[in-house]
Amino acid sequence: MKRCVVIADDDPIIIDLVKLRLGMARYHVLSTGDAQAAVALARKHDPVAVILDVQMPGGRVLPGGLHALEAIKSDPELRNTPVMMLTGERTTDTVMQAMTGGANDYMVKPFHPDVLLERVSRMIKSSAMQWRTPTPAAVWEL
Repeated sequence: MKRCVVIADDDPIIIDLVKLRLGMARYHVLSTGDAQAAVALARKHDPVAVILDVQMPGGRVLPGGLHALEAIKSDPELRNTPVMMLTGERTTDTVMQAMTGGANDYMVKPFHPDVLLERVSRMIKSSAMQWRTPTPAAVWEL
């Protein structure tokens, strides 16, 4: 199983913290501070998950992270890639916009690195189970 994760955040301290914690769990983390670059990284590397900040450069009409989320979820090759929003944005409108836009999880900063790892791992496992093709033995006969 590939273990590449893309993170996009305009705060280098957040990127370093995520890289450190996910790296300790043997994830290969690719990072950028720009929403459009995050989408390009995801298209190039087909990661097991993407982590996006809401407020960062690279958005057009939407804030950067929501723009990247929309681009990922509308791409046929990436739409099943789980996406976590990791942000300081706490407003109900922003949370709802992210979740209705296809985000699989939403985590507010500040965060504990161990909790982030657990939620990313669960998100990846849940996504893998959801999109796995059942084997003939797993199909019930009626």
